[in-house]
Amino acid sequence: MLTYKRKLKFTRLQEERISSWIGACRVVYNMGLEIKIASWRAGRHSVSKFDLMKQLVDIKDIEWIKDVPSQTLQNSIERLDRSYKNFFRTRNKGGGFPKFAGKKKYQSIHFKEVSVNENIVKLPKIGELKMFKDSPIIGTPKTAQIIKEPTGYFVCIQCDTSKSISNSNESQVIGIDMGITHFCVDSNGEYIKNEKHFAKYERQLRIENRTLSRKTLYSNHWKKQAKKLGLLHHKIGNVRMDFLHKESTKMAILYNTVIVEDLKINNMVRNKKLSKHILDCGWGMFRDIITYKTNVIRVDPKYTSQTCSECGSVDAESRISQSEFVCTHCGCVINADVNAAKNILSRGTAFIRQREALACA
Repeated sequence: MLTYKRKLKFTRLQEERISSWIGACRVVYNMGLEIKIASWRAGRHSVSKFDLMKQLVDIKDIEWIKDVPSQTLQNSIERLDRSYKNFFRTRNKGGGFPKFAGKKKYQSIHFKEVSVNENIVKLPKIGELKMFKDSPIIGTPKTAQIIKEPTGYFVCIQCDTSKSISNSNESQVIGIDMGITHFCVDSNGEYIKNEKHFAKYERQLRIENRTLSRKTLYSNHWKKQAKKLGLLHHKIGNVRMDFLHKESTKMAILYNTVIVEDLKINNMVRNKKLSKHILDCGWGMFRDIITYKTNVIRVDPKYTSQTCSECGSVDAESRISQSEFVCTHCGCVINADVNAAKNILSRGTAFIRQREALACA
């Protein structure tokens, strides 16, 4: 599945209608959450998403809810159900209970029917919407999502396609080690520079935040400054995403298979000294992006930085510094990040061979 994101061209009437639909879905989400909480407190009864969907019929007489496509309203209940499932799966790890959706948090609606004709997207009830001209959408459109962002409304179209970006040569395999000094280092010894997107705009963010703090809360000047600050955050996110897409596409064209560490990023960001730098790199987003562009294999990152890629001995003292690795057993001298990338490659290659042997058997 490939996702295409395009900016929409709205008429004023269409924009008001979509904004109303987002508000209606937000209300349905909050009502569903309130019903589930009240039912549990009253008699320890759990209300399923199907029970909540049946209750949607009772509020269909309200005009501004009746106007919303039924599948779009049902998706807001499904979103609530996913929030509950995530809570029960992660509550032992500090996962939070689902919260009521605020106006600034709930900014998207989902459509299960969509058709695309060049720069026109057709959605249920609202009809045809114009998109800004961009690269052609390849594949069969399955679902769509309209998202409200600081710079306007965007549509994300998911398409089922068999087109592959990756190299047809199956022998091209690479292992990469993610880092902070360098964004990543591959097993061939090549480096990708860490652009440090947040650090470039940190001073400007500090100035805008200070300006916002001096405004009277919820005044017109405060709202204008809050919008300005939101646009700056949005710009940083777009710059980071642009970098990740370009680097992942380059890697997907050159290599058929990319082997990465299965890092537990949520645990790593608990380190207060490194959390800002780790999140700024966007390792998780990079891993997700490259997954649909080429074959990706995740391996256990344990001891990859302490294992010698030449003799295989494991010793923490072999890593003298952040960048220098000298094996205490065989005397091999190599860059520490390149050594880790080679270990990742060897683990991934072993996994590929094991999988091929099982397939043959």
